[in-house]
Amino acid sequence: MFQKLLYENYLLLFEIIGLLIILFISAHVTPRIKKYTRIAIALLILSCLVHNIELWVQEIPYATFWRAFLTSCKYVLYPLMVTSLIPIMCPFKSLNSTKGKIILFAPLVICSILYFTSYSTHLVFYIDVMDDGITVFNGGPLRYLPYVCFVGYFIFYVIQILIYLRNYSLKNRLIFIYIVIGSFLAVLVYRICGNNDNFNGIFTASLLLFFLLYYILRSSIDPLTGLLNRQAYYQEMQQHAHHINYIVSIDMNNLKYINDTYGHEKGDVALKTISKIFSTYAGQHSQVFRIGGDEFIIFYTKVTEEEILKNIENMTNKLKETEYSCAFGYTKKGPLDDFQASIREADYYMYKNKARMKSKEKSNE
Repeated sequence: MFQKLLYENYLLLFEIIGLLIILFISAHVTPRIKKYTRIAIALLILSCLVHNIELWVQEIPYATFWRAFLTSCKYVLYPLMVTSLIPIMCPFKSLNSTKGKIILFAPLVICSILYFTSYSTHLVFYIDVMDDGITVFNGGPLRYLPYVCFVGYFIFYVIQILIYLRNYSLKNRLIFIYIVIGSFLAVLVYRICGNNDNFNGIFTASLLLFFLLYYILRSSIDPLTGLLNRQAYYQEMQQHAHHINYIVSIDMNNLKYINDTYGHEKGDVALKTISKIFSTYAGQHSQVFRIGGDEFIIFYTKVTEEEILKNIENMTNKLKETEYSCAFGYTKKGPLDDFQASIREADYYMYKNKARMKSKEKSNE
């Protein structure tokens, strides 16, 4: 049995071990994400074992209880694997609260009760025994409930990811949609071909692709501030320069003084505070990058100068509610304008703003 199990699931195990290796050596993935990815992998391995044991049990005469139990486990594990991935990209804190988790798992708990009691109630399925003791699976009145439950959680998961990706490029959203459509078509093909109760291979491939997409996205994020990093900044310049029509250059004031006087931990708090303001009040059609210690750039597409001035005003006003300040400079960029020249022009106006702020501070002393 072990040899058969290894032979039929070698590719699945190969992908799982590869994903575990990536998790182990990854520097871009947070401990929290690693934890939930490991949970998903553990559930996947468990699902694979349950499926193969259930196939083995089918050959045992009169094993009605164990076949019903293992079938119920499979019905629970598939949506549970999906829910284990939701916390990775869930944009709503409410779903990570106790109340949110109760709401999230309540449908699965109710369905699980129906699955495991079907051995006696026959609501979802029931197991008949032939004259020779061979067990036969039959669907009950609620035979489609496992599929409805799984599809419901899957749709909810897709919505969560699309909300998470709303601030990323269309290219990244299309990659995720490709993974979703590919998984759906694979399930459809499995059902057409009659293999309609073993989706572990599909789950493994989808999980691997999903994690690689997430890994790529995380590699473009500054770990301290959560803004896009310098690598993403260069990539955006190279690939989408013709779409950008305004550039805002930002420099934080007195970060060196804060680090030298109060320590780098206080400086990190300052950077996190102003970064949250930038990401919240930069406005629509914007991408905010941290390109240096206290240097930031915002790229805008499809905006007017009036909108830029309003966004800068909003960010400046929110900064006044903190103990920190920043200098801003902006420039308009045409599709054919030299990108580096536009960056230098935005920096020029930013440094002029910084000089005025310093002059004002000295006059107030």
